[in-house]
Amino acid sequence: MILVRLADNSIWQSPNEGYTWNRLKPDETFVAFYHHTFSDDRAYLITNKNKFYYTTDTGKTWFSMDTPTVPNTFGLPVLHFHPTVSEYLIWTGQAGCEGFGESCHVESHYSLKHGRDWTLIDKYVRNCAWARDSELLVDPNQILCESYKNKEGNQRFFGLENPLELIAGTQFYGTKTKLFDHVVGFAKFSEYLIVAEVTQIL
Repeated sequence: MILVRLADNSIWQSPNEGYTWNRLKPDETFVAFYHHTFSDDRAYLITNKNKFYYTTDTGKTWFSMDTPTVPNTFGLPVLHFHPTVSEYLIWTGQAGCEGFGESCHVESHYSLKHGRDWTLIDKYVRNCAWARDSELLVDPNQILCESYKNKEGNQRFFGLENPLELIAGTQFYGTKTKLFDHVVGFAKFSEYLIVAEVTQIL
């Protein structure tokens, strides 16, 4: 299956390596699409509303699912996938951004049922992801978040005065531990978790 998103926000699918193409859901406006990182038969089409479409059979059939928020326009990944349980998803959208957006912020939710229901992880975050990876064999129920210390105002205008803390939450973020006070970001590489932290120079 090949998926292509065009400049007019339409998505086209080819089942035969580009020989023929068909447009998916012509009435929708799509802002992104994802192939499941750990499951070759799954893909996701992200609309500009509280809805995405998904396939679990390499694009033969597509179904819709509601989301807790609209996808974020902060340039952040919208979906994160679990390496061992394909049904586990993390959705990163935005809320409070209508009008003047005085409380515009990013929210992350997780689902253990492939989007049939959602639970809030945290608000005013930049990135939330499953701690486990294909080679990083840590607690499969742990979630890592880059979370702003002060959770008010418009997140688009946050600077260094509002530090990003790295929070590790076991039991699906039910029990939280702050790992770092002021991070730039984190990445998983092989069996390692790499964290970049801001340190004050005296």
